[in-house]
Amino acid sequence: MNHDSLTRKKGKRMRLHKKRLVFLLSLFLLIAVLLWGTRLLGSFQALQNKAEWARSLRDAPQTGGINYLLYGLRQDNGEASIEEIFFLNFPVSEDSFHTIFIPGDILLHRGEEKRTEEPSPEEPLSEDADTESALRSFYTPSHFYNEGGAEMLIKQLSFFLGSPVHHYLEINYDGIPALVDSCGGIKYKGFSLKGQDYLDYFLQSENGEDPLARALRRANHVGELVKLPREKKGPFHLSRIIKEVSPYFKTDLSWKELKAFYERLGPLFDPQCMVVQLPGVWRDINGDTFFEPNLEQLVLVMQNLGQDFILPRELITIEVLNGSGVTGIASAVGELLKEEGFQVVRIDNADSFDYQSSQVISHLENIEPAREIALLIDAEFFKEPMPDHPAMITVIVGKNFSL
Repeated sequence: MNHDSLTRKKGKRMRLHKKRLVFLLSLFLLIAVLLWGTRLLGSFQALQNKAEWARSLRDAPQTGGINYLLYGLRQDNGEASIEEIFFLNFPVSEDSFHTIFIPGDILLHRGEEKRTEEPSPEEPLSEDADTESALRSFYTPSHFYNEGGAEMLIKQLSFFLGSPVHHYLEINYDGIPALVDSCGGIKYKGFSLKGQDYLDYFLQSENGEDPLARALRRANHVGELVKLPREKKGPFHLSRIIKEVSPYFKTDLSWKELKAFYERLGPLFDPQCMVVQLPGVWRDINGDTFFEPNLEQLVLVMQNLGQDFILPRELITIEVLNGSGVTGIASAVGELLKEEGFQVVRIDNADSFDYQSSQVISHLENIEPAREIALLIDAEFFKEPMPDHPAMITVIVGKNFSL
């Protein structure tokens, strides 16, 4: 056998050996990817509550759209405290959703009791109701959760709202430190915060912050925290992170449903989003503050589920400004709007008396209420979204208006 023949055989063996090596490496990578994918899928599946009661939620009628209940809680010595609750309604024909904020300290009756036994708006709970007998039949969401977990909480809130809950997401804020520390900390105002420091900031109330503003701020931070694992560590660390935080997160949604749902939640994570405040008043009882719902107005809100606009006229706030200079004209228009069922919260002069035509300005994304008012008083209507404006709609009475 000559030298050239040996060289060819040697080269052939090397090529064969290289192909086998490439094949083995490819097989190893394939197995690694499959194992990682299985582990990641298992981590996601660990988030899903597969109990019979959780699976049965989605079987409820969906005539008013699909409803989600989102709530955050904390644990202290085994006792849970519900911090805030969001009720989201997705109309069947709409991609957007309506959001109703429910304070964690709301006063509720147990579902087995009749709604007629609850105090009506004409007969509210007395502010000096400090006896055991006056409070015996009232519960907060925390009471229900501590008694029967998410199942009891959802059952009682569904009864209170008069509407089914099809899906739920529970976030235990005590898991935030584990998530932040797993990602190596989080940047805030030039500082790198550890998990517990970030949680302290997350939970504190800022100056002048009401419960709704605090809840929206927290929702915004939760949205940022969801992005943190991917930005900090990359996908191969995601499985470990999910495993660490899964005890603090519960839902009936599968991981695919959860991903699709999160992609639609953008507006909720915006601190300027439009959220319906549950109608009612805050009461001081024995030194603690509780929220007493207005049941008549609540019924009006819930009747609009599935519609393109959820607020009834009674909850639409309006300011009326005199832009014509005619004495008393703004008050007259204000009375007209009150008779039509709207809530007039301010009557004043406009920035000038030179408005030739009346204007209706919607500070909501939805312009339907502004359109109704414009047709009522023969005015032009515009949209200038300002979620933090003291009124949802501004009416400027111009010189063309006549009673």
